[in-house]
Amino acid sequence: MIIEIKIEERQVELILKDKKNVLDSYKFEEEYQLSEKLLPNIDKLLKKNKLKVSDIQKMTVKSDIGDNFTTYRIARAVSDSFNFARKFK
Repeated sequence: MIIEIKIEERQVELILKDKKNVLDSYKFEEEYQLSEKLLPNIDKLLKKNKLKVSDIQKMTVKSDIGDNFTTYRIARAVSDSFNFARKFK
């Protein structure tokens, strides 16, 4: 399973994928509060689908904003941290 964090036009979408098939998604407004909303919403997506963090192999980020924006950097930091931690499991 993969979680993709997609950022487009102030909308954040968390997409749960099994290889290339989309299993579920969750959208919310960014509103300069991504640091407060991202992890709880990832948790909601996992609980809704009865999954554990250990069921996710990878997290990715796709964005239409530049990498110099804080929103993108927060999403990338969460993704990179998750993928780094998975290497040690």
